[in-house]
Amino acid sequence: MKAGRADRIATIVFWSIGLVSMAILAFIILEIFGRGLVTAVSPSFFAGQPATNQAGGGVGPMIVSSLYLAALTMLISLPVSIGAAIYMAEYAREGKFNNFIRFCLDSLATLPSIVFGIFGLTLFVVTFKWSYCLLAGAFTLALLNLPILLRGAEESIKQVPQTYREASMSLGANRWITIKKVVLPSAMPGVITGTVLPIGRIMGEAAAVIYTTGLFIRAIPLSPFDPAAPLAGYIWYAQTEATVPDYRQIVNGGAAILLILVFLINFSARRFARFYAKRKQLEVKL
Repeated sequence: MKAGRADRIATIVFWSIGLVSMAILAFIILEIFGRGLVTAVSPSFFAGQPATNQAGGGVGPMIVSSLYLAALTMLISLPVSIGAAIYMAEYAREGKFNNFIRFCLDSLATLPSIVFGIFGLTLFVVTFKWSYCLLAGAFTLALLNLPILLRGAEESIKQVPQTYREASMSLGANRWITIKKVVLPSAMPGVITGTVLPIGRIMGEAAAVIYTTGLFIRAIPLSPFDPAAPLAGYIWYAQTEATVPDYRQIVNGGAAILLILVFLINFSARRFARFYAKRKQLEVKL
């Protein structure tokens, strides 16, 4: 009787916690959309250029800056993180050195993003003399997200059954061919899913980009060395420093667009991971 009563109480408690959490999340989403969705869907807003001193400006260059920055950051960080994850999961021996690397990665993952922003400002903007540009922001955000990407890729590789490796080597494949042809394709759905959180963090990051990419532009950036104004940083700028009279409308509409972009990117990444996994299963059956 005591065990059954404890089970019912625990069930009620955890259901209540889950429902409260979902209610808070739904409230935040509805509040953002309720304040800014009408502005966000206006073509003159999401495709227009920002204004400096008058109302009616848009955030078109800021949306392009955010997407450009996310793509450039992932292009830099994904090869490094996957390569390091292969080493950590397949080649490195368990010991003090390996544990020290993991400790450093966990420590970097907990650092505030503004620390990375100041580091990027000092190294890329000042020391390398790149000035404020997309490339400086991309390298800074790559360092910021590297621990999350690396640990996610490492866990995905470790989850590949050992029998896959043994079967490949029993057919005459060496270690690298086994990793390249068997382990990585099997781990790739998990790696793709693991990019969802970093991409969302890149899209919503403001503290690091305001020190490295810039805050306000009127032209769409084309070169990686062009200054940019990612949407999250521009929202902060519009709220705190902008002189336009409709800054609240810009902040609310920009927040709604940012939320929509994050939803679309997360949905696309998950759908692509499922499609890739089903395709690999079909190839194995054939």
